[in-house]
Amino acid sequence: MNFLDFEPLQGALTGIIFGLGVLLVAYIPKYKWLAASLICIGITPLALMPFWFSYGDLGISDWDYYFSMHSTLQKSISEFHQFPLWNPYVCGGTSALGDPEFPVFSPLFLFEIAFGTPAGFVLSIYTSVAIGALGMLHFARKIGIGPVGALMASLPMAFGSVNLLEIVEGHPNILSAMYIPWVWYCWYSAYVGTVKQKKYFIIATAFLLALMFFQGGIYLLMYMAGAFIAMLFFVKNPKRAIYITLLAGILALGLASAKLIPVFYWLQQFQDAAYASSAYTLSSLHEILLGRHLHGGEDIIPNQGGGWHEYGAYIGPLVLLMALWGYIVRRKERLTRALLLSAVLAILVSAMGPYLKPMFDQMPFFPRSNVSRVILFAIIPLSLLAGCGVDALAKKKKYIRGAAILIVTLAAIDLMSLAYQLAAQAFVLPHTVDAIPEAPHPIAYSPFDYKFRHNGVDYTRAYEATNKGYGNMAYCSVLGPDPAVRIITDEGDNNIISFSHNENASFELHAWTPNTIITTVKSVDASSAVLNANYAKGWEVNGKPAKEIMNRVGTDIPAGTTKLTFTYKPPGMMLGAVISSISIIIAILLLF
Repeated sequence: MNFLDFEPLQGALTGIIFGLGVLLVAYIPKYKWLAASLICIGITPLALMPFWFSYGDLGISDWDYYFSMHSTLQKSISEFHQFPLWNPYVCGGTSALGDPEFPVFSPLFLFEIAFGTPAGFVLSIYTSVAIGALGMLHFARKIGIGPVGALMASLPMAFGSVNLLEIVEGHPNILSAMYIPWVWYCWYSAYVGTVKQKKYFIIATAFLLALMFFQGGIYLLMYMAGAFIAMLFFVKNPKRAIYITLLAGILALGLASAKLIPVFYWLQQFQDAAYASSAYTLSSLHEILLGRHLHGGEDIIPNQGGGWHEYGAYIGPLVLLMALWGYIVRRKERLTRALLLSAVLAILVSAMGPYLKPMFDQMPFFPRSNVSRVILFAIIPLSLLAGCGVDALAKKKKYIRGAAILIVTLAAIDLMSLAYQLAAQAFVLPHTVDAIPEAPHPIAYSPFDYKFRHNGVDYTRAYEATNKGYGNMAYCSVLGPDPAVRIITDEGDNNIISFSHNENASFELHAWTPNTIITTVKSVDASSAVLNANYAKGWEVNGKPAKEIMNRVGTDIPAGTTKLTFTYKPPGMMLGAVISSISIIIAILLLF
């Protein structure tokens, strides 16, 4: 019998352990904040243990794509010893650096370089959840909540379902949410701090925003921009808020330019035509906030039209009750009213998917995401209000303080018993016995998704196909070229190099890496050599811009023998690197 068969019980046990930690913090106050921080860090791998000790090795749903994508980027660094600029394994080839979800600049990618993609992802999940919990803990401390209440505030975002459902689905960009509490912590510290403190915290805010972008949190950043704008109506000193926000935002743009500028140029070529819609959810809030639904639910709310990971944000009745109590006891404070209003506003925006879609369809620059995910920006203020409610109880007489500790413990049991079950859903797929054959060197493009059935569901095996040397067609980004490469089932020439209307031409491949291909071609007549890769601006042949031939990368060749070097250099790469370098220097000079 597998120990994971007792998931709810083990999750509840983790909640009890968390409660014992809260008891320790409440009655041994000397190192209370250090102890609270260690609790947030230590409880994370326990509450989410099934991510590591899972039923299988491979992830469900979109994990297949991201395992494939990240492993090719890791391979570019570790095997080919070059910075990944082009990813040839996705639908005939797409920009690596120009992809908004390009992860290599993220500190979490170091786990994948050190331990490989599957283990690296799990370590990234644990790290991001712990950092998010710590952020909520210390942001709560910053606004005057004691350690017991702050521990309550750390629970819903870290161990509620709002982010965990997306993690289970296989959306690593949600790991960027770990920075959001720290962004607010630093922004608020700049807002209330001295002139000297303001400078330090503005720089810290900018670095955190850049890290969010490096982690792929592009749609979260767009929602953050909306949150910053809305916040101007809640603060006492809007001019100061605008000053801090503009300085932090400008510096963040500069710091992120090494990736941002190539992404900007890429999106000029390939834009999303339609915004992802989501259902009207205002009448279904009880299911979203109080429904203990696991990943995979398809018909939980009317007109759902997508997986439950696009909607679910379970925080439980205790958190909601404490949030209400927190507002009641601190309702005279401006910050408390701002927290409530921001939660209500985020809920209203997240509920209006069908009504907002026509507007977003006219904004092709806006990242593709379901508006329903704005609910995250309601969970954060609700968590802080719940922390206020618990804090009000914890500061009273001993027996009432005991009630506060009990409430936090019960909330932890409630949330972690669900979190444990969610974690057990992600990495459940085994490596299949039916082996995929090795692809011809150096790469071949396969139209097959190599599906296999597991527990009655068919899953693609893009990751395993990529490991065998195939470029896959299972997951094609809307922000990239349409696949134009020759695939292994095409009749005729599907080699890495082909020739336009010339059967008397041949080639010899000297070197192949994701970014660079070196070959010698021989042709009796003048012809065109075509690389079997999607065309995009940035491809060069012998230092000159490549031609677009049949939507692939090509060049004209004379009769005779010609050496060709195909190289991809993302437009804007050097400009972005220069701007980021200058921004780093400016930040350092401002610090010292």
